[in-house]
Amino acid sequence: MFGLRFFALLLCGFGLLACNDNTLTQLGETNPPPLGDGDNNGDGDDDDDDGDDEDDDGTYDDGQPDDDDDTPPASDDDDDDGDDDDGDDDDGEDPDEFLEDCPAGGVPITDFIADDGGDEIYTLSWGPTEMSATLVAPVGGLYAVYDSYVYESGGSQTNESGFLRIRNSLNPDGVPSTPNCGLDYIFQDSDNSGAPPAPLIYLGSFELVAGDNELTMYHYCELFRQGYCEDFHIGSSDANSSCNSGGVNSLHLVGEGICLVPR
Repeated sequence: MFGLRFFALLLCGFGLLACNDNTLTQLGETNPPPLGDGDNNGDGDDDDDDGDDEDDDGTYDDGQPDDDDDTPPASDDDDDDGDDDDGDDDDGEDPDEFLEDCPAGGVPITDFIADDGGDEIYTLSWGPTEMSATLVAPVGGLYAVYDSYVYESGGSQTNESGFLRIRNSLNPDGVPSTPNCGLDYIFQDSDNSGAPPAPLIYLGSFELVAGDNELTMYHYCELFRQGYCEDFHIGSSDANSSCNSGGVNSLHLVGEGICLVPR
């Protein structure tokens, strides 16, 4: 590099090269600029070939070609502990499938009124395969919904499985926030070899409004017979309590057993 600069000075001295301070400075540089960094054609864009926008100030490269926006992508983290939980919940963890009791902080419902005026709804394998009630919540929010002993027939009815939709002005389709089968969350029969691990059974997480919410419980077997979510079927499809048999596989949801756990 010293030889190049000395040669340039000779050319300048003989008038064969137009020289100024900038020319001499560039010839004296020992480190070339990094490849793909900067604007080489005067159009204001990064001219490298890899599509990224590597900028001189060392800020975040978002991988988008020449967009001049180096802001790191916003995280879905909505809490204060820095985790990225990609959901509306504040703890970033899936709810427990079973609970012994409604925990501290759990919210009791204000009322539960079945369409027939009672406090319980039920569904059966062949019908009724759906039944509705009005769930009255004291406070709106995203809740994990639990109820006690939704299935209770042991090994004699092995497909007492189902799913909920809870409709309101914020969630007109009533779908859960964390589905496990298409748009829905299937709660699967778990008392075929004995009592469930705990009395309260997780039925899905839903956005509720303060006041009236329309809750509908659907029987899983109707889905299975249509060819959906077949992995949730328990036992052979031609067994006595399969969804194709004449077994009732009854599900029950009682208002007084409901516990709402804020998420």
